[in-house]
Amino acid sequence: MQSANSDLQLWEVDLDQSPEWIEERSSSVLSADERSRSAEADHVRRRRLVARIALRIAVAQALDRAPGELTFRRDSSGRPWLDSPDDARAPLHFNLARTGDCCLIAVSRAGSVGVDVEHVVAVPEVEAIVRTRFAHREAGEILTREGVDRLRAFFNCWTRKEAYLKARGVGLMAPLDRVVVTVGDEQPSFVSLYDDDPSAWSLFCVPLGPERVGAVALRSVGRPGGAMLRPETLPLDGSG
Repeated sequence: MQSANSDLQLWEVDLDQSPEWIEERSSSVLSADERSRSAEADHVRRRRLVARIALRIAVAQALDRAPGELTFRRDSSGRPWLDSPDDARAPLHFNLARTGDCCLIAVSRAGSVGVDVEHVVAVPEVEAIVRTRFAHREAGEILTREGVDRLRAFFNCWTRKEAYLKARGVGLMAPLDRVVVTVGDEQPSFVSLYDDDPSAWSLFCVPLGPERVGAVALRSVGRPGGAMLRPETLPLDGSG
């Protein structure tokens, strides 16, 4: 289900689409720049194209417009923004994250939004990362755990920080140890934020099964501090 308020939507997209579908939709929806080839491996390029098509579909649906009508630009951090008039309602904010064949797209009229998703995989240097880049409180909670429980706590922490920093538009160059979050699978929340008010933000965990961890950060005063946000499957035919 989506959040209780219709001004925040979270979509899940399967990036494993057929080459024929990708080429057809790319030519009808994406700009020439978005379709441009690069040195990426074919499977990486295909996933990138599906993600860009899906972003257009999600944003177009929120604006009640055709995906091919939208014009995107990118800021200095590479984050896309609309270079075409919005409607008379509150400004539309959106963000995308992907890992492997999984993509999450958050669309919000409540305020700035960031999303992140990661596969829960072994990280040989996890202890060094936790001790040097995370807050002391977070490191203590993560390193008391073992095995998969430790890995999930690590990725919970990582995705929640990155979702927030993406919503702020500052990326991972910001001090990770000054964005302090809870690390458990439930009740996500901001403990403290550098030069920011935690009460101005909501933090959501995204249930994606045992193999993935996801998080959404939303700037919106007056919302609950943290909850679970289940994504819906984005209809890639543009309907729904």
